[in-house]
Amino acid sequence: AATDVTGFALLGHAWEMARGSGVTLEIDSSRVPLIRGARELAAAGLLTSGDKSNRAYVGEDVTLGEGVGKELASLLFDPQTAGGLLISVPDGRAADLLASLRERYPDAALIGRVRERGPHLIRVSGE
Repeated sequence: AATDVTGFALLGHAWEMARGSGVTLEIDSSRVPLIRGARELAAAGLLTSGDKSNRAYVGEDVTLGEGVGKELASLLFDPQTAGGLLISVPDGRAADLLASLRERYPDAALIGRVRERGPHLIRVSGE
């Protein structure tokens, strides 16, 4: 599965993928590539209204681990993270796909895993 990360931000699009597939996605927030300076801008309150509306959109289906700080959570929900792709492939193909992507997109990263459906569609672990 694949989706472009646009107006629903990373967590909104991940939620849609998990919901449509009947699984839980575990995302390691420390592996999510961020644009340099984004955290500082989030700390200064430079966010769109998408942060709040995307949180409302996914409801209680996203759980954030204790280590996920306020600024990082905002970046994961805010559509300013737009522009990338979220791709899900079988575990055995992930390393090859990542290597191929990094030839042209050096910031490509493996940020999580697909798990059997749990109580939340998305679980984000902290740094």
